[in-house]
Amino acid sequence: MEKKDIHNEVWLAPWDSEWQHEFHLEKQCIIGALIDDGGSVAVRHVGSTSIEGMPAKPIIDILVCPDKSVPLESCIPKLERIGYRNLGECGKPGRYFLSSGREPGKTFYAHLCYEDNPVAQDQLLFQRLLLDSELLRARYRYTKHMLEGIFPDDRDMYRTVKGFFIEGVLAGYRQAFSERKGSEQK
Repeated sequence: MEKKDIHNEVWLAPWDSEWQHEFHLEKQCIIGALIDDGGSVAVRHVGSTSIEGMPAKPIIDILVCPDKSVPLESCIPKLERIGYRNLGECGKPGRYFLSSGREPGKTFYAHLCYEDNPVAQDQLLFQRLLLDSELLRARYRYTKHMLEGIFPDDRDMYRTVKGFFIEGVLAGYRQAFSERKGSEQK
């Protein structure tokens, strides 16, 4: 069987409960690496592997949010010591993107930022919306499978077009929330 490049090719795997286990193991490694002087860090499982039943690229996304008193740049060498590679901000100011691993289900993408960063806010909101709506989960599954078929060898296009779907959902939610809040204040 031909080995696939997990970082560059697009293929979805059925949801696997093992992803939760791998996240918890990695979370302990991250906390151990970052908590050396009494600070704290929130480490959350985000992305499709965190949603039961959602097909996903077998890469576990992790949101890593240290206390605001800890400079993000000081966290990077600590994460590099446990096998992460810093890929920089990747177009998302205030968020560092780090990668570890090459094996399906044991590859991790860490999003290092503060909790008030738009990347963190968007990831957590989209996760909550998915968890709250079977219809949204169904539409997202359909979108992911469609894009997998269209862009099997173009990870950037897959990610970009999928991002348009996510941005549309978030913008629609924020607009509806704003309108509802406005009508309640009248």
